[in-house]
Amino acid sequence: MFTAALGALAVPAGAGSAFDRFQDAWTGVHDYSVTIESHEQLGTASDEHEFFYAFRKPDRARLDVVKGPRSGGTILWDGGDRVTAYKRAMSIFKMHASAWDKNLTSLRGNGILSSNMGDVVACFGAHRDALREREGPLVDGEATDEIELPYEGVECPDDPPADRGTVTLDVLDISKATGMVVQRRRYAGDQVVERWELKEYRIDTGLDDSEFR
Repeated sequence: MFTAALGALAVPAGAGSAFDRFQDAWTGVHDYSVTIESHEQLGTASDEHEFFYAFRKPDRARLDVVKGPRSGGTILWDGGDRVTAYKRAMSIFKMHASAWDKNLTSLRGNGILSSNMGDVVACFGAHRDALREREGPLVDGEATDEIELPYEGVECPDDPPADRGTVTLDVLDISKATGMVVQRRRYAGDQVVERWELKEYRIDTGLDDSEFR
């Protein structure tokens, strides 16, 4: 496991750290969209997804399922814990439900709120004293710094039910060039139970209301 192999090199996150760059990058972003490739494991079951995710501060998000279970679906969020969902081929038929509805989330229960980087910044920042940093791996050819948060007495607001009490480590790989997350992994012991690779970022393109319908 990459984190275990380099564990001795981890240092606390201090001033001028990778977390500072991540936080600063997020503060400077007004809107962004990104392609997310996801792998999840729950017991002996697993699934793979490709999503297109768009976000505009403070509370507009869109998640399109491009490949994998429920492909062709779109989920829209405009604050709170309720969402609107529909099949793109039948967009006149809309469903209104909890953001955590099992029909709108992945194998482990991740959904549109799981991809909100602002909430990730807030959760890692709330446990800053526990963060450890190291040189990260190349992710799709991009140099990174790695930030890890041991999950000891930690619970973030957007954690799905399957992660609570089972996830032991949350790892972010932060682009050295942009400060944005390009990979996130969650471990249960030595097993990677969730991995997301984020690529093809488009930042501050002026997403308007038409993108969130």
